[in-house]
Amino acid sequence: MHRFIYTSTALIELTGQTVAKIADACRRNNHRAGLSGMLIIHQGRFFHILEGERDRIQAICVQIQQDTRHKDYEVVQVGRIRERAFPGFVCYHETPDSLLPSVAKYVQPLNALLPMNSPNRGRDIAVRHCVRDFLSSFEVLLAA
Repeated sequence: MHRFIYTSTALIELTGQTVAKIADACRRNNHRAGLSGMLIIHQGRFFHILEGERDRIQAICVQIQQDTRHKDYEVVQVGRIRERAFPGFVCYHETPDSLLPSVAKYVQPLNALLPMNSPNRGRDIAVRHCVRDFLSSFEVLLAA
């Protein structure tokens, strides 16, 4: 079992429809590949955690790195893990209520990650610290 965490910056406008498509594609693709984790989409930045079998993570990461909708791809953490920090896959966005209803049910509000001890940040302390560091990189957390 492995974990891979990265951040990147969007090169496209992240409208409600775009966020919905990204969240839906991540949920479907990660489920099909047996991956769990989290995706935070906030103020034009992505924070993505993938957990599962190494070869499946690598295959998804090749696709992600070739995706021209984002840049500044930066690896935050990679390595073997004993257990998953997330039982499934969830996406967080500052305004999930602005998304299409069919997808909004898979997207949680960003403020669900607050306060710092929120269980939504994962079951692993190292993951929780990575989430904290990403969120603290913003001067203002919209809708939080």
